[in-house]
Amino acid sequence: MINDQLMKHLLETKQISPTQYAFRPGSDTTLALLKVLNDIHSSTDNTPKRKPTIGFYIDLSKAYDTISHDKLIEKLETEFNFTPDTVRFFRSYLQNRQQETHTQHAKSTPQTITHGIPQGSTLSTTLFLLYINNITKTVPNSTVYTYADDTTLLITADSIEELQEHAQNELDNLIKYFHLNNLVPNPTKTVYTLFHPATTQQDDLTFKMSNNTTLQHTDSAKLLGIYIQRNLKQHSTVSNIVKKLQPVIQMLRYATTLLPTQYMIRLYYTFVYPHLIGAISVWGTSDSTAQYMQPLRTTHKKIVRVICNQPPRTHTAPLMNKHGILDLERLYILRVSTEMHPYIHPNTTKPSIDRPQNDHQYVIITDVHAHGTRYSKNNMFIPNTNKYSKTQQPTHTSTHYAQIHTSIWNKLPASINSIKCLTTFKTQLKLHLLEMQCTAYQALLTQGHHQI
Repeated sequence: MINDQLMKHLLETKQISPTQYAFRPGSDTTLALLKVLNDIHSSTDNTPKRKPTIGFYIDLSKAYDTISHDKLIEKLETEFNFTPDTVRFFRSYLQNRQQETHTQHAKSTPQTITHGIPQGSTLSTTLFLLYINNITKTVPNSTVYTYADDTTLLITADSIEELQEHAQNELDNLIKYFHLNNLVPNPTKTVYTLFHPATTQQDDLTFKMSNNTTLQHTDSAKLLGIYIQRNLKQHSTVSNIVKKLQPVIQMLRYATTLLPTQYMIRLYYTFVYPHLIGAISVWGTSDSTAQYMQPLRTTHKKIVRVICNQPPRTHTAPLMNKHGILDLERLYILRVSTEMHPYIHPNTTKPSIDRPQNDHQYVIITDVHAHGTRYSKNNMFIPNTNKYSKTQQPTHTSTHYAQIHTSIWNKLPASINSIKCLTTFKTQLKLHLLEMQCTAYQALLTQGHHQI
């Protein structure tokens, strides 16, 4: 209850950093990943405007355990203007706590805790967000994104020489901020990736932490559950998902000897489905011929056969249609469209949510032109920036993923993308996608294809 009241106040007064994505309503890891990757794409995709771009992934050691109680109380009082009574409440919550260590044969002397947030409640995560809320002020010339203690620093410059100097200065400022706030960056787990120019070798750039430790360059860094590759492809993420699903397959094989199919379907949605939908709007695709997805397609089909207790070469399309399981391409469409829906059809009966920075800005075609085209009523506008010259700038712009996702939305039937209730939209869209899946299978059978 206390955390709900605190979060409500912070959101209403818009005091949470716009680049903090953790533990707040209307936000998740996918929203953070889309923003980070869109920023990288915007600096590296457009050929005339490409700029040297680098990303630092900073790991903090035991972040929740090193927070100073005195500094946290000071921040609540000075940066958030909490009333004296509120400050006294949180001071009593944090201070004069004691802990001791017990073993089988001994017990330590009780010691007063002066650092660390009591964990195990939602309040602890909110207090951590407030503790590092002003982190963006330390690097005003670049962008720092945070998801709790996961910190990503993106920097661009006009030349590789400027990037070296500018990035080192910004990194120094950020490390200094961490040290001033009793947070400890781990130099062995902090890495960086140079996204552009691709021809630059990693040895051409050198970045050091405050203890003179040289940071390691990596072509693939893990962030919020996926891998961000230097070439911005998704092969590493897909391979990682396939790897995670291997022990699940073995568990399901054993379970099929004990459970009927209806319970196996439940196990699928418990142990497999979360791996498939996690940030799928980032790494997935609606292209059924995309080669990088083939290992996961094969694994998914194997899982479907296992939960249905069918031989290895059984056609999976009839099984998926029978049990309402979407293939990966249609699951991607479902998740992308569901994530877009609240931004296109906001719920006007509830107060608006103070969401962090995001690229879910969509423009209805009728707001761009008055031509009565067959696509203008419910579809979103996708700017074609290629038709503009260097002197003529587009009136509307769109980010990398927003363009891809908008094209997905525009392909939905008008009877579906016009539905304003999110629950009804999801139900009708899944039924539509299952119908498409069934129709595609019937078409293959008609054409004489026998391998699905």
